[in-house]
Amino acid sequence: MNKNETINIDSNHLDPKCSICNKSTAKIEIVNPNGYPENADKWARNDLERYNKYRDFNAHYLIYSGPGGSNGSIGDLIDLERKERLQNIFSKPYGLDKIQNEFYDVAGCCIKCEKFYCTTHWDISSTGYGICPLGHGQPFDPHR
Repeated sequence: MNKNETINIDSNHLDPKCSICNKSTAKIEIVNPNGYPENADKWARNDLERYNKYRDFNAHYLIYSGPGGSNGSIGDLIDLERKERLQNIFSKPYGLDKIQNEFYDVAGCCIKCEKFYCTTHWDISSTGYGICPLGHGQPFDPHR
């Protein structure tokens, strides 16, 4: 990466907000072709080099971090169909049943309450089982 090279931040956030405190419940960032994720201009040189080496700049990428884990700083390659599906699902009213099909941790949504909660408001045990503020429980561990 050239020292004078411009980093083109080009991504969309679909982050749902906690129904109690309005903090993000999950980071759902779609990085567009030829773009970089938010804050890439602040990354260390070796992080930029790794991103440039492993990222296909002709494709969209999903960077995800939620109560059950993340897919790292590069993310996963996604096709245009999944990009559009995610944008539709995370537009109000939310497609809660469809979110469950996309993310095993439901992006921090309590299926029974049909509300999103951040990790501060979920009581998540070391086994990956969470209890929402209203007492409903659900697993956040993908291996359960």
